[in-house]
Amino acid sequence: MSAADPVPSATQHAADASRGPLSGGVGIFVFIALFGAAAFLTYRTLTTAPIPPAEPLKLTFYCVEARKPFDYDIKEGEKWPIVSPYTGKATGYPAEKCYWTKDGKRTEEPTYVVLNETLGKSGDTICPVCGRLVIGHNPMPDESVPLAGSTTQPAAPPTTQSAGAD
Repeated sequence: MSAADPVPSATQHAADASRGPLSGGVGIFVFIALFGAAAFLTYRTLTTAPIPPAEPLKLTFYCVEARKPFDYDIKEGEKWPIVSPYTGKATGYPAEKCYWTKDGKRTEEPTYVVLNETLGKSGDTICPVCGRLVIGHNPMPDESVPLAGSTTQPAAPPTTQSAGAD
């Protein structure tokens, strides 16, 4: 400042203090960016296709009263027990499939088992046919396990011989 310049008055100081960091060109840029983002998001919200309804899921259920399995298309939000086609009552529960026989072979026709957990009971679920533990998403036996009724035996594991056993 030179001596000839007038001293700024109190009103000039107040005017300079009222100018914030978003005044001028920076403020205009921020406003345009925010307004553009809001317009884009509004456009996307209004032009996005609605979510299609969920497809029913085909599951195998087991009527605990009639002791028979049946297929049912369960819809979103539906809970079990569902109405059984055999009894007309809510006695249908999701079934797990067990492909084992009592003698340790596999079968092509499963035994349908309802998990104790599904029925609100405590303890492990045991298959009534083979006596094995049944779990959720019960795995099938390996293909190397012989089928029930077949006479073929699984291949014996290779034996190792010691070098000096002649």
